[in-house]
Amino acid sequence: MRLIYKINVSILFLALLTLTACSESQTVQSVQQGEPSNSQDLDGKSDRADDWVKPKAESNADQCIFDAQDRFEPRSTFKSGPWTGQCHDTKHKRPVGILDDEEAVAYQDPSDYLVIYNVYHNGSFWVAFVPESAISQVYFQLEYFPAIIPAGHTQLRVEYTEPVRLYGHASANFGEYDEVYDLTLSIEAVTQPGDSYDLIKGTQEHFATAYRVTTMEARYEDMVVRQGHHVEQWRLQLETEELKALLFHYVTESEKLQLKYAYHTLFNNCTTEIIEVLDSIAQYSWREQVQRFLVKVTEIYPNIVRAALIARGLLPLDQSSDWYPLEEDEAFISRFEDQ
Repeated sequence: MRLIYKINVSILFLALLTLTACSESQTVQSVQQGEPSNSQDLDGKSDRADDWVKPKAESNADQCIFDAQDRFEPRSTFKSGPWTGQCHDTKHKRPVGILDDEEAVAYQDPSDYLVIYNVYHNGSFWVAFVPESAISQVYFQLEYFPAIIPAGHTQLRVEYTEPVRLYGHASANFGEYDEVYDLTLSIEAVTQPGDSYDLIKGTQEHFATAYRVTTMEARYEDMVVRQGHHVEQWRLQLETEELKALLFHYVTESEKLQLKYAYHTLFNNCTTEIIEVLDSIAQYSWREQVQRFLVKVTEIYPNIVRAALIARGLLPLDQSSDWYPLEEDEAFISRFEDQ
């Protein structure tokens, strides 16, 4: 299948020039300091930090420590490429993982929730209790970058009808509680500390790939408020069972890959990987199978990926020009209007 990428040299070259946005979209946000928010008693949970799960620092980790009190910090190094043995910079980008019930119960009853850790929100990392049965809809988002040659970043927005409950597990937010109704699934490149993304380096094993989960609020703040980017989003046509399977599959893949999988500007980027996630949970007809093969090359470039979604039946052709701009979402506008 990958051989099709090499057929059209001109499209590959265009993609090479533009796919830098897949990594640069989630620019580092400063960790916010301040008083704990919504740290009240909820469903019998104590608001006293002493009663919460106390993070334990890894005693054998003598490097790659950015937050010694965060027991979910990866503290990992590159296993191949030019930076072999060097630390991954996980201060703001980490792969997400599943918290087992024995640990999750220290926060609240985990029944009917998928409990995950390393969810990025408000400048730090949280344990999230996600009500899987309350998933409402999924949007495919395309963030546009201002450039001479169009560039972009793709990710999924997942909406819930019940709150996703967040519990701080880093030193900056330990003991805090919050609730959100939207998560984003964003697959991005992770550098070594002090390094920055470069599209040529992206073909030479300079970066690791992280399956991230953030809140939509965190991404809105970065994409729209801080950078002023235009973000289009299309509602995907997924069956109920496919919707329910999405997050679990995504997090399972994240746990399997961790930061061991090298990012590649063309063949393993934000768009190719998110399409692969969708292919793993969606059921396609034989016609859609053929169509997605024929447009395989459109998966490598964020700004033309719409064709790949249409071919799979995930985005109906008569709705392919319909989009809902994230920057016009009243819920987020009101939240950030004073900033």
